[in-house]
Amino acid sequence: MCAPAGAQLNLDFDTPAPAAAEASAESIPGWRVQDQDVAIELDAATKRSGAHSLRVVSRAAGGRGRFSQELDPRSIRGDRVRVSAYVKSSPDAIGAAALRVRVADDGRLLYIDRTEEARPARGSEWSRLEIEAPLAPPATEFSFGGELTGEGHAWFDDFRVEIVDTQTLPAPSPAASRYIAYALSVIEEHAFVRAELDWPAYRAAVMRQARGAVTPADGYLALRYALGALGDGHSHFMTAEQMEALAESPVENARTSRPPVEPRGELLAGSVGYLRLPGIAGGSHMDRVEFAERLQDLIAELDARAACGWIVDLRDNSGGNLWPMLVGLGPLLGDGNAGVSVRPNGERRRFWYDGGRAGLGDYVQLRVRGEPYRLRRADAPVAVVTDDETASAAEIIAAAFAARPPARSFGEATRGATTGTRTFPLIDGAALILAVASTSDRHGRIHTGPIRPDEAVSAAERGLPLAEQPAIRAARRWLQSERALPRAASCGPGEPPAMS
Repeated sequence: MCAPAGAQLNLDFDTPAPAAAEASAESIPGWRVQDQDVAIELDAATKRSGAHSLRVVSRAAGGRGRFSQELDPRSIRGDRVRVSAYVKSSPDAIGAAALRVRVADDGRLLYIDRTEEARPARGSEWSRLEIEAPLAPPATEFSFGGELTGEGHAWFDDFRVEIVDTQTLPAPSPAASRYIAYALSVIEEHAFVRAELDWPAYRAAVMRQARGAVTPADGYLALRYALGALGDGHSHFMTAEQMEALAESPVENARTSRPPVEPRGELLAGSVGYLRLPGIAGGSHMDRVEFAERLQDLIAELDARAACGWIVDLRDNSGGNLWPMLVGLGPLLGDGNAGVSVRPNGERRRFWYDGGRAGLGDYVQLRVRGEPYRLRRADAPVAVVTDDETASAAEIIAAAFAARPPARSFGEATRGATTGTRTFPLIDGAALILAVASTSDRHGRIHTGPIRPDEAVSAAERGLPLAEQPAIRAARRWLQSERALPRAASCGPGEPPAMS
């Protein structure tokens, strides 16, 4: 049924680093680190077996530390991968330690999943976590690893990667088959890419991933595969528990349940208003209203301090709900159409911002409670910064600014999940989140893949202060130019300081 995967390195963290290297995250053979705001290091004192474990330390509620390694799916004889590891958290950990997997096709997301350590187990013995992920063409990338989100300490040890051949499993039960068949009928009716699919082959591949399923819940992996195999990089599956949690409180990322982060702003040298915009998903209507109002308040505070130009930082923003972002940034975007949602049948519905309200077609989706803020200079230049984590609603925001003069984008290409989604509940409370429409900007350009910035700038080195990050420096240089940033007379009182 399953066999160990070959060519994996240092799954127990005991492979010695080169003699000249320190025992740091960068020198742990086989693994790479993806985040800046945590410490990831070998630990010889706390381990499940062998000489070391991997310790992740975060001292901030908004901290996130991820480590991973990759294998090539095309070299695997099987159609599913099982990843397991042992995890242990400190008793005072506020954050969540988790195992995660990601499957992609040349950067386009096909499948992502994570599973967290159970809270009652924290500070006690090691907990075993396990994820199974489907593999099939066109997958070209598979990565696995661990993460800690939020404040605390967590240890990881004894990873194991196994290949599963679903042909060795029994056929799905009638109950599981009916559940999956209904979901496939919804996909066939509503998916944006439905006309592009070879439906007999697609259904057969999904039902292969359903082998071994007895209950509807056992079929979740097959449905995750079905949505990933659409290839739109955006459709995904949510369990009933995830949907319930999402309705109770907002998160930064619905697919990973990453804790929410507050938007923040500051005035940079040269009278540049800087806004860092996180993602937001779920929660109540009032949660979304308060997020939008917080953004407008930040803009008002910086505008009152004579901000002449603006940087909207969308890095690490994986999207979520478009409306609080659109309403919150409305004073910078200005009144009018922000873009158009285009269905496969040609139906077009504009999405817009107007005086503290945002909507789709003729319907208002969200509005602020009081008077909306209006920028002192409606034509103030805006620099938008993106990276390869910028996705979904955040990409739509980037596209909206692309057609707003004067505006210019900097950084890395976005992830490429620019479609609009719709939620389709299933009988047990789970849901299909389906991409149902493409996005057109105000110039009529339809975005179907990554949005490339006007000026490509490499990612910042780990730990680099904001003012020294290459994309921020490039954005400030553009804002300082004669054609972008006006003279002090039209910015506000006093001469703005020169940018460093």
